[in-house]
Amino acid sequence: MTEPTEQEILAKLRTLLALERNYLAEERTALAEFRTGLALTVIAPAASTVIAYTFSFLQLEYAILFDAFNFIFFATLTIWGIWTSFHSRSKLNRIRNKKAILKNRECEIIKRSKAVNDLLHDCIIQEAEQKMKK
Repeated sequence: MTEPTEQEILAKLRTLLALERNYLAEERTALAEFRTGLALTVIAPAASTVIAYTFSFLQLEYAILFDAFNFIFFATLTIWGIWTSFHSRSKLNRIRNKKAILKNRECEIIKRSKAVNDLLHDCIIQEAEQKMKK
């Protein structure tokens, strides 16, 4: 088999960098989901308390009914927020593992060509090595 040319190496590297960009977008989306879950978890109980206080001024028979609806609605939001936070956290772990595998492949491809290695060594390989040391 013939040795790959620098053009082929750069084409593979561009593909891997595009894939890495996609993983970064997925990571950003998972972080937004995590933030939303945390907000639901923190805000729902406080909002429930404010609404329950407001409904306490109504007549007794209506207040109990509204309190029950209030509790069910905001308890559901709180549970949904907790689930969203845990679900997005597990997504983040999977995405970060994929990014680490991708970084290793990028390093392997860069090392195949001296010219490409000289060009990109400072940007990609040293960054990957520093992450592996941590």
